[in-house]
Amino acid sequence: MFSPIKVKDNLILREGFSIPAGKIIIGSYQKDGNGWGEGLEPKLIKGPDIFCDVVESLAKTKDIFVLLTGPARGYVKMRLERAGIPYHHDFLKNPHEVATYYKATDLYVVASREEGGAKQILESMASGIPVISTCVGMAPDVIVDRENGFITKVEDKEALIRKAILILEDKKLRKDIINNGLNTVKSYDWKIIASQYYEKIYKELV
Repeated sequence: MFSPIKVKDNLILREGFSIPAGKIIIGSYQKDGNGWGEGLEPKLIKGPDIFCDVVESLAKTKDIFVLLTGPARGYVKMRLERAGIPYHHDFLKNPHEVATYYKATDLYVVASREEGGAKQILESMASGIPVISTCVGMAPDVIVDRENGFITKVEDKEALIRKAILILEDKKLRKDIINNGLNTVKSYDWKIIASQYYEKIYKELV
């Protein structure tokens, strides 16, 4: 489901989301509000406050548009509206549809304080999208800083902002990170992971 997209098709997707031409699209495809209502109370382990701080800072010098999916995104939407940052939010009935949203994205930011994944790291790489993540969950195992993505300390907003600007402005670095990410994610294909689980864990028990 997750794969890179041609520039022509990317532009068509953006039109479908009513995103004006020339916008830099930052993606956030998760649940980061407490409960299953509007989500006005932030789920702080997911770092929605940090995400919004980063986006607001970037919007001072970049033409930012935020693309959102997932339930309980009220806090993020409130912050974006208050800052005057345009966004589009969809609640997806089929979670597989999120792959389409990656294909319209320029940059993915994982700003979490804690994670079990985050699966968005692998999804971004497989979609040919540069990803910046705090040092949570699988991030330090998957991301090699400045090679296939960017990684920062938890709650280091300045580093997230600085690295986001770098990846948006340095075209060669961006291209290298995308290509290296695509190579990295191949080793996380389910067939490979399943085989490793069998060989290293289950084989001796059978």
